[in-house]
Amino acid sequence: MTTFIKILCLVLCLALMYEGIESSICNPGIEISQAKLGMSQGQVWNATLSNTCSCTLFQVKLSIPNFDSVTKINTTIISKSNDDIYDVNGGLPIYAQTSVFFTYAGNSLDVTLNDLTEACS
Repeated sequence: MTTFIKILCLVLCLALMYEGIESSICNPGIEISQAKLGMSQGQVWNATLSNTCSCTLFQVKLSIPNFDSVTKINTTIISKSNDDIYDVNGGLPIYAQTSVFFTYAGNSLDVTLNDLTEACS
């Protein structure tokens, strides 16, 4: 009986450790970088959103306070949802280890992840 309890405890401990490791793989899952491209109606920037997770990410939302590009942005990549919240890729998937980017003109942005949904197989 004690052997059974020891084995059960070992299995539970391993399961909890695995869950902790697995859940940290996609935390946060999105890496955000900005790079200056040049000057045209202000500073031109390229913002890249990379899925560093081994899972597919859906419904990625960013918080971008005071976002105001002086040039047209690609709204299929980033579009205003409400207030300072923006949808990325129209809510469509950003597959594991891939990136999406958009170009804008203005000041460097204070971009933070607001929300996302993971789909791991």
